[in-house]
Amino acid sequence: MMTASRLTDSLTVREVAIVRLIAQGYSSSRIAEALQLRTNTVMWYRKRLYLKLDVHSIAELIVTATREGII
Repeated sequence: MMTASRLTDSLTVREVAIVRLIAQGYSSSRIAEALQLRTNTVMWYRKRLYLKLDVHSIAELIVTATREGII
């Protein structure tokens, strides 16, 4: 498992923004609207975040992001 600083450093500014919006309960379409992206682009980022954070669900993503100080 990565340390908090290494994990945080591995995420882009956009990925951090998406994680934070997911944690706030935003849907992919709402995230797309907020960040002026296409919904399928947000879905691509979500898949990438799952891989980077080694999680398999939104709940795990939020727990990991909270634990690592991302949100």
